Amino acid sequence: MKENDELSKLENEWQSHFDRFTVPEPTREQSMLLLEKIKGSEVEKPIDLRAELERAQERQSISAQMTNLFLSQWNFHGVRSWLFTGIVMLILTITISQNWGSGETGFTIWIKWASLIMIAVISYAFRAKNEGNDIIEKLSYTPLMLQMFTRFLIVLVFQLVIAWPLSLLVLDETSSVFYMLSSFTPLIFFGVVGFVGTLWLGQKLGVTLALIVWFGQVLLEDRLNFASLFQVPGDDNFLLMNLVILGISCLLLSSVMLKSRQLKNRL
Repeated sequence: MKENDELSKLENEWQSHFDRFTVPEPTREQSMLLLEKIKGSEVEKPIDLRAELERAQERQSISAQMTNLFLSQWNFHGVRSWLFTGIVMLILTITISQNWGSGETGFTIWIKWASLIMIAVISYAFRAKNEGNDIIEKLSYTPLMLQMFTRFLIVLVFQLVIAWPLSLLVLDETSSVFYMLSSFTPLIFFGVVGFVGTLWLGQKLGVTLALIVWFGQVLLEDRLNFASLFQVPGDDNFLLMNLVILGISCLLLSSVMLKSRQLKNRL
């Protein structure tokens, strides 16, 4: 009897402990309110950095967007590369002027080598830098085709700016507007061929195509003098060939729009 009383007492003590820590059952109203709060709460989503970047760039002015585009493509080539190109052109000009003197002969030789340097610069500017850089270009807010075309314009204009004062060193007293035209036209043509070839065929095949055209002109110049790309004022077909070369260059550049449209359709 005594043992039963002790067991009952112990049971009552433990029961009091359980009652103290037992959570009361929620009411129906409390349960419904909790469900409404869960449904109404917004699920936190990770921040889309690309969307944020696009919105920030859309808020920029057109001049700011163009400046950023120019700086990004200028930095791709690098200041050292531009300086090296200028030094090579200067050495070439001095060498030709010292060995062949000023006049048509030296100027024609200078045009040929300056055109070859243009092909080399185009090849370097559109090289496959690294996989990470390719990913950045493709994910950029600015379309890839616009980036490449901007880089091409930078290379072309910079080469023409370098060539203009250096051509005066070779021409000397024979300098004229027509001689400047005859120096710019081949540079523009081979720059366009290298650029368009790179867009459609890739960097290696595009540059190879430009080199084939260049070597073909140099090796067959005597046989195809009327169709030579390296003509100077005084040649019979000077104006006609320069107009033809510029026309072909414009037609080749127009294919950039077609390539851009193809890339958009793939996306």
